[in-house]
Amino acid sequence: MIRLMGAVLIAFGAAWLGLGAAAELGERVKRLEALSAGLELLERELWERGSPLPEVMEQLSRRTQEPARTLFARCAQACGQLDREPLTDAWRGLVEELDGLGPESRAALLPLGEVLGRYEAQGQREALERARRALDRAQVRAEEEKNRLGRVYQILGVSGGGFLVILLL
Repeated sequence: MIRLMGAVLIAFGAAWLGLGAAAELGERVKRLEALSAGLELLERELWERGSPLPEVMEQLSRRTQEPARTLFARCAQACGQLDREPLTDAWRGLVEELDGLGPESRAALLPLGEVLGRYEAQGQREALERARRALDRAQVRAEEEKNRLGRVYQILGVSGGGFLVILLL
């Protein structure tokens, strides 16, 4: 009975690992989608309303999903502490702290710190468009990877668990 219970736990554990890896690929796509949508909202707010950057960041932190919510909330805090740290340095740190982003996504977001709040609206808009396009490309690649590898991870987890059960029994 104990062997059977151990075998079942091993099978479920291996299946859990495979399903978890596949779910992480889906989460990566959602994070990129949320960041891209957040940058689109930021572009609209800056272009159409011309509101001050700290106010816009505070509003967007309430209207967006993670990880854009965290990025905008911390950026709003950083705008309040400009006497201690320039926005470019704060932005770099905020982007590096975001969880679940690949190097390509971080590289797309980093140049925004040089532009936000410093140049005219057109320069900010162009930088936001470039970053959003780069994030959209990364999202498409992540979606393709999810479709390609997600099923593989699921099948490997379940079949690996089954193989271990057969091997141990």
